[in-house]
Amino acid sequence: MIKITTLALLLATGFVSARDIQAETFVIQAGGDGREATVKIPVGAVSAFSANSAVALTNFADPQVEAMRLSGDVRIHVIGSPVPIQIRADHVVLELTADQAPVHPDRVSLSRPGHHVESAQVIVDDPQTQTFVGHVVFTEQTPSGALEIKADRLERLTGPFAGI
Repeated sequence: MIKITTLALLLATGFVSARDIQAETFVIQAGGDGREATVKIPVGAVSAFSANSAVALTNFADPQVEAMRLSGDVRIHVIGSPVPIQIRADHVVLELTADQAPVHPDRVSLSRPGHHVESAQVIVDDPQTQTFVGHVVFTEQTPSGALEIKADRLERLTGPFAGI
């Protein structure tokens, strides 16, 4: 009985802790002109990804990059940034790059401000929601290298981590 109670308390603590972890969710919305959004990310920064369909892009311009077109309920989970990052989309080209060793590995700090956003327009809906419109380029530094999202429209949501 004590073992069951202890296990239940540990599980409940884990659920409460996971709910308290803050995360950033980026929702890539399809552009009106039909251009595909791209997510370029080092392999070591991806903890998981899923999609209803994946097609390898074999004639990709850069032979150092593994590229694939993902579609249908795309989810990409990024690790190594100060807060967990979740990327959601319906269609995206995922470019997986080799990890890059930091210039000074002993000086890597996840507490430094690591992201940069460029866009033609920023819409702030509330403190937890921002929408970037027009030639959006989002870059986040991870210990494995830079994550880069290019899209016509990108929504940034902050809040509790939803898990994988």
